[in-house]
Amino acid sequence: MELTFKDAAKERIEKRLKPDTKLVLDFDDGVGPFSDAASCTLDVAFSLVLCRPDQLTADYDEHLTSNMGEVYYKGYADTQLDGNMSIDVDKMLRYKLTGDSGIIDPNMSLRDVQGN
Repeated sequence: MELTFKDAAKERIEKRLKPDTKLVLDFDDGVGPFSDAASCTLDVAFSLVLCRPDQLTADYDEHLTSNMGEVYYKGYADTQLDGNMSIDVDKMLRYKLTGDSGIIDPNMSLRDVQGN
């Protein structure tokens, strides 16, 4: 699996990165420290999480390659993902996750939990 951050998304995210930042593509299903609650709808919901290495738990047992380095995710969530995906910013400044099959999440959140 591969993930490409389009220029607009990459530019916005890079401003928040620290030398040891880990990127997590979090499937919002209630599992893991970054998932507050499972989605109660039939929609698929993802968040891009910026975290410290010590915040990355065993729940995120897989990673994919991207033009911003490794991106961790829950291995069982790969059924919701495509082989080739991208993250971009739409005209309303929302992050959008798309793949070979079309739009995966039209309103993906960005969560920076790194603290100071």
